[in-house]
Amino acid sequence: MALTRNKPLVVVLLLGFVIMSTLTIGAQSIGVCYGTNGNNLPSASQVINLYKSNGIGSMRIYDPNSDTLQALKGSGIELILDVPNTSLQSLASDASAASTWVQNNVVNYASDVNFRYIAVGNEVLPTGSNLTI
Repeated sequence: MALTRNKPLVVVLLLGFVIMSTLTIGAQSIGVCYGTNGNNLPSASQVINLYKSNGIGSMRIYDPNSDTLQALKGSGIELILDVPNTSLQSLASDASAASTWVQNNVVNYASDVNFRYIAVGNEVLPTGSNLTI
């Protein structure tokens, strides 16, 4: 009789154990987008120190800002680097320009910056002028 009254509690506990057993246990990386449009912003090196002191292991920047790329050297922070939408048309229509962009913004920093991804086309609207090639 006591087991019958506690049956919902037992079911909930068993369901909880099943759900908990499917969760991945371990350290997960936290990433934060780093925007640079604004006034009176901290320097790139201050931002990198803030990321490191708070255990933020991943960053996304929306353009290849040289100060940020320099500050990221040796930090171990994983980086997602966006190709700016304003560059899409020229890079898509000129392989030489695309190669130069990669050389200047990725290859020149690759030995010391932990590039994770290069993202192309952040929030490009299908009716935008960036799509005309």
